[in-house]
Amino acid sequence: MASPTDPKGSFLSDLAALEDSIARSAASAQPLDVSDPRDRRYRHLVENSLGLICTHDLDGVVLSVNPAAADSLGYDARDGIGKNLRDFLSPNTRHLFDDYLRRIRERSRDSGLMRVVRKDGSERLWLYRNVVCTEPGAAPYILGHAIDVTERATAEAALRKNQTQTLEATGRLAGHVAHAFNNLLTLILGSAELLQSEIAADSASRVHLENILNAASRGAAVTRQLLAVGGQQVIDRRVIDLNVLITGLQALLARLAGPHSAVQLMLEPSLPTVAGDTAQIEQMLLHLAVNARDAMEPQGGTLTIETSLVRANPSQAAGLTSAPAGDVRLTVRDSGCGMDAGTKAHLFEPFFTTKSAWPDAGLGLSTVYGIVRQHGGTITVDSQPGKGTVFTIVLPHAQSSRHVEPHHDVTVSTHGLHAQTIVVVDDQDEVRSLMTLMLRRKGYSVIDAPSSADAIRIIESHPGPVDLLVTDVMMPGMGGKELYEYLSGRHPHMKVLFVSGYTDHAFQGRDMQASFLAKPFLLDTLARKVREILETEPS
Repeated sequence: MASPTDPKGSFLSDLAALEDSIARSAASAQPLDVSDPRDRRYRHLVENSLGLICTHDLDGVVLSVNPAAADSLGYDARDGIGKNLRDFLSPNTRHLFDDYLRRIRERSRDSGLMRVVRKDGSERLWLYRNVVCTEPGAAPYILGHAIDVTERATAEAALRKNQTQTLEATGRLAGHVAHAFNNLLTLILGSAELLQSEIAADSASRVHLENILNAASRGAAVTRQLLAVGGQQVIDRRVIDLNVLITGLQALLARLAGPHSAVQLMLEPSLPTVAGDTAQIEQMLLHLAVNARDAMEPQGGTLTIETSLVRANPSQAAGLTSAPAGDVRLTVRDSGCGMDAGTKAHLFEPFFTTKSAWPDAGLGLSTVYGIVRQHGGTITVDSQPGKGTVFTIVLPHAQSSRHVEPHHDVTVSTHGLHAQTIVVVDDQDEVRSLMTLMLRRKGYSVIDAPSSADAIRIIESHPGPVDLLVTDVMMPGMGGKELYEYLSGRHPHMKVLFVSGYTDHAFQGRDMQASFLAKPFLLDTLARKVREILETEPS
């Protein structure tokens, strides 16, 4: 995933410097291979400049190259004259040269990044800003100024990679913590529920049990955020029209932004759809809106949400951006206080916050980062103190325009349930015992197994059919997914319910999401899910 900082942001000052330089020199610029001595000072400046300067005609034929540009290419200054600039570009970007010529003819200027090939075959990265120059009685030509930014781009790429690896390691840690905590919460919630059913409604002890249930439920909310930080939530992947989703949230976004702020939508028509989890993308937008509100308080401001299509650009061709053309860009911009470089460096780290006396602060933006990463997207941020903040998210476009039909709850009955057999597999003894006890109270015949090996032995030797396998996803040795794959060929009529407090990227198939229950869960939720699966006809 992309780093939390814009890979092009540090080049902006260089672009500004190039523009000022061109503005001063364009009016008097001439191809360097003419012998007119009228402007020796200008010629001396160009030939001794550390900047890379060249001229070419409107078809790309090189007219002049200063020594700095020639050195960057590994050629003598006269070697390039008469050749086409296209020949000096990286083979991977030459196909964009005609677009460059078209743009500069239409606009009289162009800027961006280009990859050039040295004489020895190695590549360099140039940041350029070129303008069209005209003189009376002479053909127009293009004056190009550039800076070799290869080393800087390499260093920034290494920094981004290190930042990304750090955030991903933090996310994995958060996911494993959530997994362990969810097993504990399942035991706490289940045990409290069982006790609550055995205590009289007017007992003073029920108040304490309700406090336990409420506290465990709040803990479950925290673990859901930790799983989002780690990019390990189960995605209910559907085809989403992002414009429709944002429009539907407009009223809520306006309330979140506050009474002194306005919400502006700038949605590109005919936007491609994206594949993702509607609830998670909504959660991502709401977190960004809350962050914008905090940045704009107390005076208020404008929150702008924009969608657009990713189109090919010089930076993409130069290899600085990874978003292919056709993907969807979501931009969330606020006019708030902005942030300094130190804040940006830690922005997506869990529990990093600039708020004070805010007990739940610190997971919002790290949750956003995890959601974007789990959807295969990228997120960048551009911000300066006093100049607001811009979050740019790129999400892959959906491979199909077919909308996934929403899941419909089935109507279940209790008829015939007592004859059905369930095998419960979980390496956590207390959790397994709790699920077994609850399902037996519902009238099922339940056999429990502490491992996949035990489950295989029990099912293979069971005299009758096993109707349902309830298995934890992550267990020592063979996990729940592998266990079901092994058994399903031998017992094709056996259904499955996966339970887990943690999911990895391999556990994201739509076929399994319909048979998945995230820990922690209430016992009634488990009972309903079991009934749904048992009563649903095979597809």
